[in-house]
Amino acid sequence: MDNREVAEQLRQFADLLEIKGENAFRVNAYRRAADAVEHEPEPLEAIIARDELTTIEGIGPGLAAAITEIVQTGRYSATEELLDEVPGTLLTLLGIPGVGPKTVGRLYRELGITTLVQLEAAARAGQVRQLKGFGPRAEARILEGIAFLHRRTNRLSIGTADPVARRLVEHLRTELGVPVEIAGSVRRQCETVGNIDLVAAVESPAAVVPALESAPRVTEIEEVNDAFVVAALEIGSSVRVVAAAPAVFGTEMVRWTGSSAHVAELVRIAGGTLPHVAEEAEVYAALGLPWIAPELREARGEIAAARAGKLPRLIEVADLRGDLHLHSEWSDGRATIQQLAEAARERGYEYLCIADHSGGLRVARGLDVDRLREQWREIDRVNELVPEVRLLRASEVEVRRDGSLDFPDEILAEFDLVVASLHSGLRQPREELMKRILGVLRNPHVDIVAHPTGRIIERRPGADYDWEEVFRVARVTGTAIEINADPARLDMNDEHARMAQEAGVFISIDSDAHDIPSLDHIRYGVSVARRAWIGPESVVNTRPLPDLLAWLNR
Repeated sequence: MDNREVAEQLRQFADLLEIKGENAFRVNAYRRAADAVEHEPEPLEAIIARDELTTIEGIGPGLAAAITEIVQTGRYSATEELLDEVPGTLLTLLGIPGVGPKTVGRLYRELGITTLVQLEAAARAGQVRQLKGFGPRAEARILEGIAFLHRRTNRLSIGTADPVARRLVEHLRTELGVPVEIAGSVRRQCETVGNIDLVAAVESPAAVVPALESAPRVTEIEEVNDAFVVAALEIGSSVRVVAAAPAVFGTEMVRWTGSSAHVAELVRIAGGTLPHVAEEAEVYAALGLPWIAPELREARGEIAAARAGKLPRLIEVADLRGDLHLHSEWSDGRATIQQLAEAARERGYEYLCIADHSGGLRVARGLDVDRLREQWREIDRVNELVPEVRLLRASEVEVRRDGSLDFPDEILAEFDLVVASLHSGLRQPREELMKRILGVLRNPHVDIVAHPTGRIIERRPGADYDWEEVFRVARVTGTAIEINADPARLDMNDEHARMAQEAGVFISIDSDAHDIPSLDHIRYGVSVARRAWIGPESVVNTRPLPDLLAWLNR
């Protein structure tokens, strides 16, 4: 059981406690422990073996015992006991955007609601608005949230599927001793994934079964046929391993990478059958085409561009010179500024922006002006200790509901870089949202608008903008718009990012990391950019430091 799975169990227990109405101190202790173990780089098994769980901040003997039980047994007995008191179906209500454990607890205690169907019926009957503190508007938002939940696909985020796919490939290569590659929507880096597809250079699917049975995260073999093996995964999805004889490995990689529309066009060009070849590039060459990057294979004009010799040079992770949006322990991050600087040096970055939250976002321990100045002194100190990386003074400044920023202009002028973000009021009417974002874009102190829609994939819909107008103004002001690489966000998405590039808008690709491992999430942002046909020239943080500073002083 990996650290993330342990964290999920701790969070579930905390949610049940809060639904029941337990004291906030106990609830928050479990949530803090979940955050701590999820972001702990070392496997918990190793820490338990040394009896050092209590050295992790926020974990005392009681929580250490709980974590040990989960790691060693895969379950937490206290959760099972609590489920005798609180219906487990209440947890499904937490999937409704804007509905938290306290609200669920009240709905259960005051209206007897235990299921999504019951809640929808109560809201449509006008019963929810009768509860103190709710009203018609809250009831309407619950119904909107239920509708959004019904539209969800229950697909995996790329941030969940991609690491599992990589672990499976590593295991199968070791066990089988043959080439094994990722295919399907994971290889195309789609933002959500239905299942994981792999291609193995073996003659028969039966040859894969023993290795797949012992693979990480596999629970059981579900199907074996003449073409592939399917196994169920702990993450609620499945992996399909296609058997491809070495002589046709390239053909099968094209076929199983997809998309289906892309492959159908190739088959049409080929006259009905793809060439049988060992290397993927040979398939395209036989059809008179250059190799097409997997991220482009969505039937969005890539084959016509390939025929015309107009495929773009796509951005790569190695093109990035720095990360312009991340957080330290000064707000809601989990690393010191020096640790972040050293991690940036290890990744070959030239610069890094410490963009902790402004004071208005209190839930994230945002910084007021006094703490900002104290932090700047720390940044100056670390710049001397780690001279290979230039740390820039930045802030993720909250955009208030009225469109104003959290800091006055005289403070904004002192930053090296200002990142502006909307975290609240995302359901305002389009007219109000447009006033806010256009006002931010026209503010001369704002350099980057971060995660512009505020969406959380499969959990919260994003803000509704007139994107053509947003990009027109951003082009005029020279303000960059971010591709936030947090795999739960990926905001802008590939559609909006392509529109931004075509409009001539500057783009920033940032990790929004809150710990050291999450710095590497930046590759998911690069994947979004590649799916959007974006090259390095459009991305501000591919620039060398002098050029970046010149842009910031525009």
